[in-house]
Amino acid sequence: MDWLLLDEFSTDEPNTYRSDAPVDDSERRSRVRYDDPAYLIYTSGSTGVPKGVVVSHRGLSSFADEERVRFGVEPGDRTLHFSSPSFDASVLELLLAFGGAATMVIAPPTVYGGDELAQVMRVGRVTHAFVTPAALATVDPAGLPDLRVVVTGGDACSPALVDQWSHGRSMFNAYGPTETTVVATLTGPLSSDVPVTIGKPMRGAAAVLLDSRLQPVPIGVAGELYVSGVGLARGYHARATITAERFVADPNGAAGERMYRTGDLARWNGDGELEYLGRSDFQIKIRGFRVELGEIDDVLRRHPSVAQAVTAGVAGPSGETLLAAYVTAVAGTHIDNSELIAHARSSLAPTWFRRGSSSSIPFR
Repeated sequence: MDWLLLDEFSTDEPNTYRSDAPVDDSERRSRVRYDDPAYLIYTSGSTGVPKGVVVSHRGLSSFADEERVRFGVEPGDRTLHFSSPSFDASVLELLLAFGGAATMVIAPPTVYGGDELAQVMRVGRVTHAFVTPAALATVDPAGLPDLRVVVTGGDACSPALVDQWSHGRSMFNAYGPTETTVVATLTGPLSSDVPVTIGKPMRGAAAVLLDSRLQPVPIGVAGELYVSGVGLARGYHARATITAERFVADPNGAAGERMYRTGDLARWNGDGELEYLGRSDFQIKIRGFRVELGEIDDVLRRHPSVAQAVTAGVAGPSGETLLAAYVTAVAGTHIDNSELIAHARSSLAPTWFRRGSSSSIPFR
């Protein structure tokens, strides 16, 4: 793999002779259109190969407008940038600042939550923040007088978390696969006296719940969640087969329109909001990151000492979800845990490993 180091003089030196004026269409190979790719971000793959999700300008533009209006971001506000660039919540944070012409307060990469994150928000006078439930639960909301809007998502939001954070500020719960441009549904402002849901579709999005025969299910009955609308990604980069499996024809749309099969189970409640019920496959969430357990199994089986591997999500000491891999050795060999962890680290996303420890994957 070739690496381009942007800070090196040899990389930057040719640019010193170029104009700093905005690029126009005459300098591009072709005009930029709404449905052209805006960015590509990778998510876990069940076959052991991560999938590159191609997101369009159309979806990004719609999402930026919705954020600005729903969260009330204006010039003079100060938004938090806390998410890893490998997590599409970082796109939410970028658009939150740029869409409202606000100031972005960037948390150091060594800050993971707790008192350190509270200090960043307090000193930076943060008014708007997105924080996953796991990290938000480690922060004391007291002493943050500037914080007016809190958005959480990427994992289940508990009633206790709402009770902790919703008093005196607006709190929202966001849901959305990467394939639907960050957020597909939203609920809030939340209060501690009502059940926590994943809300209703965002602007330009639609959601349906279907049974195994692709028929709509009644209110209160569980079904698989399908999302359509302007935020739908173009598909997976250079992965036509799996794109066709997940981005399926929309029976209620115009010719050629598609919907994304999320694999999530939900039901409509009496208020027209979605209640999340879990997964229909072997995918789980780790600190907001979507993980296909089959991808981990595939990596572990590539080690010469491993014959079989099965990975599962288990509850950690404080109730958080951890990964546990169960492996059997090839006949006549011995599995060295440290060596296997190093092998896993070389191929798997670093965010899947617990920060500050050797690994969140115990091998048994």
